[in-house]
Amino acid sequence: MKQKIFGCLGVAAITFALQFTPADVQARFFSPCDPCNPCDQVTCDPCADAWGCDPCGAVNGCGPKAGKWFLGGHLEAGFFANGHGRTAKYDGPAYLHFVPGRTYGMDTGNTALLQNTRLTGGQLNQIYLSMGRSVDGRRGLDIGGTVDLTFGSDAYIVQARGVEFGAGHGGDVHEGRWGKGDYFSAVAQAYLELEYRRLNVKAGKFYAPFGMDSYKSTDNFFYSWSPTMYIAPTTAGGIYGTYKVNDRLSVLGGWIQPDQFGETSDDNAFFGGVVWNPGKRVSVSYMIAAGKNSYDRNELNVQLGIDKFEYCVHSFTTSVQLSKRLKYNLNWTHFSVDVPNNNMHSYALMNEIIYQRSARWAFGTRFGLLKFGEYGSGLVLNAADPDTEWYTVSLGANWTPNKWLTVKPEVRYDWMANPKAGLFNEQNNTYQVSGGMSAVVKF
Repeated sequence: MKQKIFGCLGVAAITFALQFTPADVQARFFSPCDPCNPCDQVTCDPCADAWGCDPCGAVNGCGPKAGKWFLGGHLEAGFFANGHGRTAKYDGPAYLHFVPGRTYGMDTGNTALLQNTRLTGGQLNQIYLSMGRSVDGRRGLDIGGTVDLTFGSDAYIVQARGVEFGAGHGGDVHEGRWGKGDYFSAVAQAYLELEYRRLNVKAGKFYAPFGMDSYKSTDNFFYSWSPTMYIAPTTAGGIYGTYKVNDRLSVLGGWIQPDQFGETSDDNAFFGGVVWNPGKRVSVSYMIAAGKNSYDRNELNVQLGIDKFEYCVHSFTTSVQLSKRLKYNLNWTHFSVDVPNNNMHSYALMNEIIYQRSARWAFGTRFGLLKFGEYGSGLVLNAADPDTEWYTVSLGANWTPNKWLTVKPEVRYDWMANPKAGLFNEQNNTYQVSGGMSAVVKF
């Protein structure tokens, strides 16, 4: 019943949104391209955007003729399949992601528990609706905010403990979850925003700036996600500020709860970072979060004596416009967690090369690895044996026949040493060939 209700709400939201002129406001954290003003929701790159995003114009909500209120979104649907030809099932155990409670069903998914949940057939990945008011504090204090709603097979990745499911301390990790099976719902973002001169402050639930992938399909070149999403938090609850030192340097700092919102006051993390643009063609950023989180007080964890764990996640990203048509992106993300008799230190190194052939066609490749380090008895992450290395390569293209439609075909190869518990299929294969195609419609 919940699935049908949220599906109807999603269709109604799209129908309502289509009556308005869209404001192409992206929801990703930071932009390597800010050529005109500190409107940080604009994440397009005018050097690579096929249709010229015009970041200073009214379309993006930053120009002098633009209104501050915005409403828009997108829809992504497609198919993904793998060479093992498995059938979908949901009765397997769950793997821990970053925070206990947000888990992946072990026997679902084409790309090793990441995006494209259905093993066969088509799927509705994302219905995404963004609304709110942008801020511009150049003339004084300005107040705004953003609310992003999403429904689809991808939505579980932005579900947060304390919002979309009530794991609590003593409850089942799936208790009260918004959705089941293939489809879920989530409030991807909901934050209040204040800006005064060079200082911008956000408070609420927002995207976490770790890794190279974004939840929003409009921000990603490839249809599938990279393995970095397996170890990095996707959302965070709390408050942080961004201070723009000058046109090239910004510093960030605040207090957050990765992948949860207000679940308990005992869970805290320091968050900090820096964004540096040394030139028009180069962008560099570094982000870090470190703190403590609590496990669910279920029977197993009580018996094991597990209460809290300490963690640290930090991420380095650089983007280089090599030429007018060629762009290179690099990300390194490290995640470590320490609990009694159980330590894990993992890192992901991902590369992207994007070639903009024309206004309608772009081609790209993504390659890298995720390495699981030593972690004792394996109670934190039972996905692989110690020192497992997960390699991945993707080849993809973007066909953009007009401003509102992008088609994304992709072929992907994954290989893992020492796979465990049917990560790629029930026979514990060390590799997987997969691929598919999606269509993204902006409105």
